Amino acid sequence: MKEKFEILKGLPAYGEMYISIPENGYSEFSEGLVIKFIKKDNTEWIGNFETGSSSFKFAAKLKSSENVLIIACGNCYIMNPEETKPKVEFGHDYKYVFEYKTKFVLVGEYSISIVESIDKIEHLDNLYYDGITNVKLEDENLIGELNSYDSYGEGYKSDFILNLETSEFKEIERIKNQNKVNNQNEISPKDVVENKKWWKFW
Repeated sequence: MKEKFEILKGLPAYGEMYISIPENGYSEFSEGLVIKFIKKDNTEWIGNFETGSSSFKFAAKLKSSENVLIIACGNCYIMNPEETKPKVEFGHDYKYVFEYKTKFVLVGEYSISIVESIDKIEHLDNLYYDGITNVKLEDENLIGELNSYDSYGEGYKSDFILNLETSEFKEIERIKNQNKVNNQNEISPKDVVENKKWWKFW
């Protein structure tokens, strides 16, 4: 079945006027992420999506509905191709998306969100001041590193594991002589310092 949307290379030179999303977003002379939608009656409309602070562009249909998940250079929108207003919009710095079963896992500079539908979105915000890196999906676990710098500019890392079946989040703090950013020593299970479900639901 043909998808009801398509990311375009830019605003069309002619044809129907595009629609700025959100309504108070880009003016008619500013170009964001441009997506063409096809309605059930085969009519088309063009959305010009305001972008965020990353370079990541993404669009995919959600598993449980006709709604489309869009990442416009960091900004997240959930759209129904039949409508010109977002069902949901949030975020500004998403830079990766991982797919796990019916879930899309969005990773930003400082936060993680899990999207299944417009009614089931989980947010884990403000994880660390200096970013999330080295993220990957292993079975049902999202793993990666949380970064921080002290007032002297010295870097510290801790590891995390997010179980996508249970939403359980574990932060693993490295012992003092392993705190340097470039140190690759193994982490001992005794260094687990947080084990929590810390989600905000929308």
